[in-house]
Amino acid sequence: MTFTIHPAILCGGAGTRLWPLSTPQTPKQFLSLTSTQSMIEETAMRFQSTQRSDLEFAKPLVVGSKRHEALLRKQLPDADMVLEPMGRNSAPAVAAACLSRAPEDLILILPADHDIRDIDAFHDAIAIAAQAAEDGAIVTFGIEPTHPATGYGYIKTAGKTRSSLARDVEAFVEKPDSKTAQSYIDAGTYYWNAGIFLFKANVMSAALERFVPEVYAGTRKAMGDQIRAKIDLIAETFAETPSISIDYAVMEKASNVKTVPVSMGWSDVGGYRALHELLTNNASENYTSGPVHVQNSTGLYVRSEGPAIAVNGISNLVIVATDGEVMITPKNDDAAVKALGKVVQSDRYALDFSSALRERARDWLWTAFDVWSKIGWDPVRGGFVEQLHMDGTPDVDAVRRVRVQARQVFSFAKAIEMGWPGSQAAKALVDKGIDFIDTRLRHDDGGFVHLIDADGDPLDKRRDLYDHAFIILAGSAAYSSTGNLTALQLAQDALEYINSNLKDELHGGWFESSEFELPRRANPHMHMLEAMLELHKATDSQAALQHASEVVHLFETKFFNPKTDILAEYFNADWSCRESDDWVTWEPGHHYEWATLLSQYDAISGHDSLSYQRRMMRRADQSGLNSKTKFAFNALRAEKTLLNANSRLWHQLEMFRAHLIIPGLISRSETEALLRRVFEAYLQKGPSGGWLDEISERASDNSSVVPASMLYHVVTAFCILSNKQ
Repeated sequence: MTFTIHPAILCGGAGTRLWPLSTPQTPKQFLSLTSTQSMIEETAMRFQSTQRSDLEFAKPLVVGSKRHEALLRKQLPDADMVLEPMGRNSAPAVAAACLSRAPEDLILILPADHDIRDIDAFHDAIAIAAQAAEDGAIVTFGIEPTHPATGYGYIKTAGKTRSSLARDVEAFVEKPDSKTAQSYIDAGTYYWNAGIFLFKANVMSAALERFVPEVYAGTRKAMGDQIRAKIDLIAETFAETPSISIDYAVMEKASNVKTVPVSMGWSDVGGYRALHELLTNNASENYTSGPVHVQNSTGLYVRSEGPAIAVNGISNLVIVATDGEVMITPKNDDAAVKALGKVVQSDRYALDFSSALRERARDWLWTAFDVWSKIGWDPVRGGFVEQLHMDGTPDVDAVRRVRVQARQVFSFAKAIEMGWPGSQAAKALVDKGIDFIDTRLRHDDGGFVHLIDADGDPLDKRRDLYDHAFIILAGSAAYSSTGNLTALQLAQDALEYINSNLKDELHGGWFESSEFELPRRANPHMHMLEAMLELHKATDSQAALQHASEVVHLFETKFFNPKTDILAEYFNADWSCRESDDWVTWEPGHHYEWATLLSQYDAISGHDSLSYQRRMMRRADQSGLNSKTKFAFNALRAEKTLLNANSRLWHQLEMFRAHLIIPGLISRSETEALLRRVFEAYLQKGPSGGWLDEISERASDNSSVVPASMLYHVVTAFCILSNKQ
């Protein structure tokens, strides 16, 4: 009998113990670590042929992240794919594999990032497992242990006689301590759990429906009626599917589980120690890759993706350098690598920043959250207030902008992410704000209105691009921090409206309003870039990343003039500039804000706009600052005529943020001095939890109210100084 095996490769792992080589953008399965091919390519190649006459392999199926679609398509162009909008652990991925194949198909589930040296032994084990699976068993592959490993889970089998035949499984055992692991070796009935499974699709489907029906039903609903080579799971429904591993969901509960013991030179490549073992003959040998020189040293793993590395007189270390990061750690401490990567990736811009100043920023922001959480919401009529009076009392009667409602939702969503102690209050405000936008601010003909009065009745029914961008931003951030599905739906509805009604198919980008008027403006498109980055972060949406790319293209071809290093504000209908090069209106704050967003776009897309970022910032530093106060002016002409010599707070916050994350133009001490000046001139002068919105050319107070909209700018500037992102 010949068995047809359908390989299903799960590639949702993050590879955090191989940072900085492995990153969320390019996790370890897409890297060439043990050969010239990536790990997922090696995994797929194991099924291109076999020496066994009783086995044949179907085209592989890959279950992976939507954010990695381009990598998957590049490395496995012929594979079928199920793409997840967000990670939900292995049980939903297994369910998706079952649902995408015929009920009687034999499905082989295997991770994308394991190393197997003896492929023939693996195929022999698959043949044994296939017979057991055909008879109705769910089969695991038990790796014959070579040492008392503490980093693996174990499979306990019945009986003491070692056999290659499928054996009954008595229990799955969590990772043991070293003494317990040795007792497992001595017992002779325990195997390492490789996380590789073989079963008939209908057998596993029945087990999923029995033990975790919500997982199976949620995955099936997320697949919809899609029967094709590439299936995109529906984000709204897949988000409701529980996140659970297949071990916990089924394997530890089912009674029809067997294991096939196999010795096949297996490694899960779970860290640099395992990688060193695979690439060297013994523990004292050095492994090097890239421009590396080693002398008088033993047991090293040294790899450089760029800078030259020279080491002398050390032993048993891992040294890895990428373009932006360097990591050095003892070779046997895989857990430290994961921890180091988490700290650096979330806190990288503040690592050399004054701890006292970081604490000052955090404490001030915590106070602001506390104040605005108590008085920023109108408990009588609903909605966030537009502003405070200068005595700190809310102005409940002021006209309210829809963008401010969204900005406040965004700010409190970020408060949750940042670990503000009042996160319960923040979540309540996020939920109320989302409900208010959803039920009170929608336009009868689609989209969202522009202005409302204090009672929530519309004053201006224009559908504005700027407003919709902030609804997308707020909905995405709220979904990320609270899981609020209405928030995600709001973001998608806002995007659908502007794509259907405001898209400029002829000249690119979007029209700024449902009532077209000139001049056209770059600023709403900047916030579209910001919104698309947040939506991509929340959902891994490739469509969002594509929209972000559209905005970046407009910036590079229309908005920014490389002859003058000026980012123009106003344009004609065809995106030609409304003014001559000398008379172009520009705002220093937008130079800094665009630079920051372009940097964030580059980090996830691989694009390189660093030259543009620095040129905009340098122009703002050199031409856009008040020589007396050292703060950015509100607006100028390109030839340095002042259009507005005052200095609003948001310009200064954007200047600080840009210099914090794009170093090199001013020193870190100058960046810290800038923040201290912002505290002294703006943040300490307003009411508690508030600020001065604007100072004059001579640094006198020019503020009449405390605008709620400014909390968003403070949050985006200070969140990169927090310990949690």
